[in-house]
Amino acid sequence: MMHARQVQRTTRAVPVAVSHLLVRSLGTSAAGFSKSVYSPRTNTKTEAKQFGTHVVNQRSRMGILTQAQARWFSEAKKEEGDAKPAAEATSEAKPEATMESTTEATPTPEVEEVAKPTVKGAEHVVGDAQAHEFKAETRQLLDIVTHSLYQDKEVFIRELVSNGSDALEKARHTALTEQSGEDLGDLRISITLDEQENLIGIQDNGIGMSSEELIENLGTIARSGSKAFLKQMAEGNTKEEVASNIIGKFGVGFYSAFMVADSVTVYSRKRGEEYGHCWESTGDGSYKLFKAEGVEQGTKIVLHLRDDAKEYCKEPRIKEIVGKYSSFVSFPVDLNGVKINDVKALWQKAEGEISDEEHKALFRHVSGEYEAPMYTLVYKADAPIDIKSVFYVPMMNMEKFGMAGKTVPGVHLYSRRVLIQSNAKDLLPEYFRWVKGVVDSEDLPLSISRENMQDMKLLAKLKTVLTRRIIRWLQDQAKKDEEGYLKFYEQYGLTLKEGVAMDQQNGPSLAKLLRYPSTTAADTKPTSFESYVSRMKEGQDTIYYLVANTRKQAEGSPYYEAFKRAGIEVLYCYQEHDEIVLGNLGKFMDKPLKSIEVAEPPSMDKPDEEKTEEDKQGEDNEGLSEEKAKALTDWMKDALAPRVSEVMVTTRLVDSPAIISEHDNVVTRRMMQMAEFQSLGVSKPSAYKLQVNLKHPLLIALNDAREREPGAAKLVAEQILDNAIISAGILDDVRDMLPRLTELMQKALK
Repeated sequence: MMHARQVQRTTRAVPVAVSHLLVRSLGTSAAGFSKSVYSPRTNTKTEAKQFGTHVVNQRSRMGILTQAQARWFSEAKKEEGDAKPAAEATSEAKPEATMESTTEATPTPEVEEVAKPTVKGAEHVVGDAQAHEFKAETRQLLDIVTHSLYQDKEVFIRELVSNGSDALEKARHTALTEQSGEDLGDLRISITLDEQENLIGIQDNGIGMSSEELIENLGTIARSGSKAFLKQMAEGNTKEEVASNIIGKFGVGFYSAFMVADSVTVYSRKRGEEYGHCWESTGDGSYKLFKAEGVEQGTKIVLHLRDDAKEYCKEPRIKEIVGKYSSFVSFPVDLNGVKINDVKALWQKAEGEISDEEHKALFRHVSGEYEAPMYTLVYKADAPIDIKSVFYVPMMNMEKFGMAGKTVPGVHLYSRRVLIQSNAKDLLPEYFRWVKGVVDSEDLPLSISRENMQDMKLLAKLKTVLTRRIIRWLQDQAKKDEEGYLKFYEQYGLTLKEGVAMDQQNGPSLAKLLRYPSTTAADTKPTSFESYVSRMKEGQDTIYYLVANTRKQAEGSPYYEAFKRAGIEVLYCYQEHDEIVLGNLGKFMDKPLKSIEVAEPPSMDKPDEEKTEEDKQGEDNEGLSEEKAKALTDWMKDALAPRVSEVMVTTRLVDSPAIISEHDNVVTRRMMQMAEFQSLGVSKPSAYKLQVNLKHPLLIALNDAREREPGAAKLVAEQILDNAIISAGILDDVRDMLPRLTELMQKALK
């Protein structure tokens, strides 16, 4: 790009507006431009204006006509004295200009596209160079910055675009406060590429820098012009919203350019100054400073890329990088004349100002999904840390179906609209990995590379605040729409259980989000712990649950018989991991959580008026005498040794002959049997404690048979034990009892 001042010096008679327009549109060199406009065939003011009118018309069609070009176009039409469209005007003049620069084009009425902007412009140095050494830094430090500091080379685009955004924001602020609202025109950042010469240019029309500021800001590593600007604004009590738009608190971002370039040239002209300056360096610890002409207001950085960095001269690659890191900067970013950052930073807006379509667009951008999100949360906070965030819950949990393995964390960390960490894994707990969204915080102190956090305590605080807010948000959703929440829980309930089991700090809060089927609720209507507590019987101080594969299996469990008879509600857990989840949780609202397989049953004594016929029949059945009971239990202990350690009489059973008690759950027993755990000294599962119901007909018959048919009685006793183990869901190998069953069937048929 060229500036009107350079064109004015080289073309003399042509109006500045025409020169400025032609150079900006065609991107030619000063010499080439002069010869093209003032060739023998086009050396009149009228023909030059006709040529300029054609260019304006083409840029208008493309939607890239600036305010200055529009004003000139209007004035040019008035001078012509008629209302002919620009396209018709150009048909009357067909200049045959010859470009001597790298861009060769002859503007004619048939041309439908304007030449792309080029890296090389009208800028050129005048006078001798001033050589400088970097202040207070060594070549070794510069080498560290350019070769070791950043993890990915592509971030140089992010750094330079961020610097451009800073410069534009400063220009806007300065125009409002110091220059009485000067019209700044179309503030934007322009990226141009030249694959043939291996050049990339990044230009802004912002505040620009004087020679002193070039030395101060670019001549000292770890010197941050943006940081100094914020400090000055703070001292002057300027508006907070202006300060919040300054991206760069990072001192060495500019020097990331040397990761990919063997030389860097900076052209800059501060607003209000007549001349610009040129800063050049090869990253060897020194730089040169020139006076320069043809420099537009603002700053232009030209990088001559190394051979191993040619990928950054390709449009798709640059578009990908800008989309990844700089989609949300406050100003338009053009790539070869086409705007490429269209997504708005919604988290900066008030929640009520964001439309559903905008949410869908942002959700699509951060997640790659096209379906609308299930839940949306806009969260902002000033204390204890500055937070502006948007969170989304996708409709489906792809991890649940095993389609994508373990989900990658989906929240991106920004600072002043610039991406700091993509898929930040330490921003939320792992059990919230399915949450998508953006977190933007101005309080984040980062290392000079913007790659690693400088203060992990602050990041931990951010994580704590966000985690608690998301948990409260989900609790609110459950209260507002229980049916809708159950659809969410169907998708993400497993990861919530993961959080309860792993996060001791937030486990009690996460427990409010869990849902389980209950003996008093329909199978399709899981209940919460809070609802369970609200229905507890008077005097009940424990929350009871039972782990089983299905509801039918749970209802038929011998462990449930006593609770059913007493009218005590029991939660059903259909997954083996629930045993660990609820065991780690331990209690809810100071109410212990206990499995009915190990908990003492409640008293089954009922008032006479509440007793059923079944209850009365059970009381009439006295079973075996105390003497016979002692003899039977002693015999069973010997017959079942060493599989049992004790045989006891129980009154908690109604319809079942026996159960085992004080046993490890199925998950624990499997772990104890693993060779890895045994090598660590973990013992194998201990022997069982068998509880028998001596009122059951089978036990009464067994007592009669143990002396009459001791062989058959022993087979029955072993089967009673295995049946009890099966009821507990912990039988290791059912094949061991098949021969016994065969023998029992043969004896039964004789």
